[in-house]
Amino acid sequence: MDSQIRSTLSLARQTHYFDVMRTTIFAFVGLAAIIELGPEGYSAPLTMLVISVTAFGILAGSTALEDVRNLIADLDTEMAQTNFGKGIKARNVKALKAISAILIGLIGVAELYAIFT
Repeated sequence: MDSQIRSTLSLARQTHYFDVMRTTIFAFVGLAAIIELGPEGYSAPLTMLVISVTAFGILAGSTALEDVRNLIADLDTEMAQTNFGKGIKARNVKALKAISAILIGLIGVAELYAIFT
């Protein structure tokens, strides 16, 4: 794979990750508004929406970051030896993936807690 294709794929997957996180956060904000301003009591559809948004945020975000991590691992030696390549290789994408999944999961749990209480 040449550097141009790798660069295009990397940018596309990073943009996809941003889009997934933005969509997930906006959906959580909308769901929080419905939970707060909507009728009291349990709502099965609202519960499923929270679970679906949480699953989407965790799974789609993790997939995009895993692809970025794989692209970083595939850097050719010439690119990897540049300062830019060294900086990219130093990024801890695994930690970002874990932290993103944990935070999205915690938001989902908090919204479920708000629905059930």
